[in-house]
Amino acid sequence: MRWFPGLLLFLAVLGGCSSPATPASSSRVAASVNGVEITAREVDFLYERGADPGASEADRLNRRRMILGGLVRSELLAQKARASKLDRTPEYILSMHTAERGVLASMAERRLQDGVESVSPEEARRVVTANPSSFAERKLLVYDEVLLPDVDLPFLDSLNAMAGRGASFEALMRRVSSRKKAYRRTKRALASEQVQPAILKVLLAQKPERPLVARVEDRFAMILVLHSVTSAPITGETAVRAASGSLGSARRKAAVSRGVAEALDGAKIDYFGEFAPDARRDSLLAALPEPSEARIGFRRHRLLKAGLALSGVFGVGVLLLVSLLGIGRGAPWSPFPGAHSGKGAGMRAIEKYLVERPVLSPLQRVLLFAVSVSGLALLGFQLLLVWGSASPLELFGSAAGGSLAGFLAGLLYARLPLSRWVFRRASRQMLSLLLLLLILAAGVAFTRFSFG
Repeated sequence: MRWFPGLLLFLAVLGGCSSPATPASSSRVAASVNGVEITAREVDFLYERGADPGASEADRLNRRRMILGGLVRSELLAQKARASKLDRTPEYILSMHTAERGVLASMAERRLQDGVESVSPEEARRVVTANPSSFAERKLLVYDEVLLPDVDLPFLDSLNAMAGRGASFEALMRRVSSRKKAYRRTKRALASEQVQPAILKVLLAQKPERPLVARVEDRFAMILVLHSVTSAPITGETAVRAASGSLGSARRKAAVSRGVAEALDGAKIDYFGEFAPDARRDSLLAALPEPSEARIGFRRHRLLKAGLALSGVFGVGVLLLVSLLGIGRGAPWSPFPGAHSGKGAGMRAIEKYLVERPVLSPLQRVLLFAVSVSGLALLGFQLLLVWGSASPLELFGSAAGGSLAGFLAGLLYARLPLSRWVFRRASRQMLSLLLLLLILAAGVAFTRFSFG
């Protein structure tokens, strides 16, 4: 009867599939539009994307009803579009492809931002202290900004001369219009942290209603005139919250930028048709995304440094382990018993009593334990320092290569007369251990300096 429990399970599943929906399962359906179900999970998903944590129960319910109403209207229109066979048009296919790409890109951005370290109150306060112009000395500026794409030096000199003689901003604009110069005029009302630092410095040094003509290299020229400056400081916990939000946003943007740059540098991108590379034309147009040789070279250099550092430290770590094993057995360690000596077993047994072997004191045993723990801690810290500089497989390969090199060096050391000279005295053994630990610590410190 071993098949009986399986038969019962099969009948239960079959019965569950064929039975009508229970009230609990049907409660997850928020609405049905011509037989097409809209689930409460869809409403939850859209609600959670813009939820207000401080909203009242009535506001939450109203918001959810509005979302459901929008979904019902969208479903009605979608059904109408299908009835008109709009889902078979090229526009629909392209729109779905674009929407799918956008959704996946948005999900990838959120995944990249998940690992961003949260901003602590101490970090936020440091930002407040380091940026007084954005907080304690924050100001609201109202000014006009005119961009002139044509860098005509004689014309700009004439505008400067007019401004120096006290001409008004409107007089300068009439001059620009009379010469048929292309320009874009914008009236701005911005807080000091929203203004570019270079422009902010110029505006704050300028008297109100006095126009200033400036040239940005050979790219474009600007006419700036400040109308008013109002003090609007942000202090206390309000400043800390604002700094925390700003710093967190900057970290999330940086994480996404790093992820995009890494993906871009590892990709092969080709452009065709009007987007094909053209050095003469491309210098005047917006740049298209391409792998950066500088970033690729930097990452290769960093990968090489990480691999060498990890290999070297793990090689010294294995040498330290070899020394510890040798001290434990009272002779230079070798994986092959007697490999460091060509004498017979009888002669080695006599030498065991003829050669006085050092006996470790309790203090020396404590020192051995401390060296072992310190060595393990340093190896772990070394791995932590280079983690992220290469893939786990590459790091494992570097560590394994370094360990093998250390193992071979230990075998060579066991065959040298120097090893037997060291093992004749406990003080020499302790000194060799401390020297290896010092070399190990120096390697970790170098890595910390290089990757910090």
